[in-house]
Amino acid sequence: MLNNTFNQEDKPTEQYIYLSKIKFDVLRHILAFSLAKHYSPTFVEVARRFRFSRARAGKIVSELFKMGFITKGKSAHRNIRIDDYQRKVIEQLRFNCEYPVKTTIN
Repeated sequence: MLNNTFNQEDKPTEQYIYLSKIKFDVLRHILAFSLAKHYSPTFVEVARRFRFSRARAGKIVSELFKMGFITKGKSAHRNIRIDDYQRKVIEQLRFNCEYPVKTTIN
């Protein structure tokens, strides 16, 4: 009989997050918004643009942060940041792929 138990050694050490088309579109919107207006959008503005809840916008932004595609500022309002290196990375991204979660968060 097969031993189907799951132990710690079987667990993958690196975690991944799937970059769906909508997450990719949100990321591109944040970048375009920031470049055009010289400040970042709020979660509410992102949610309105894509017609989903503020909570969903927050969840997507949180995952983009975990993947290292954006940085969070210190303010509570308009705290999404994208630096020059992240802009270059975003230009080369593909959606419908998995990307590793960064071990050291910005």
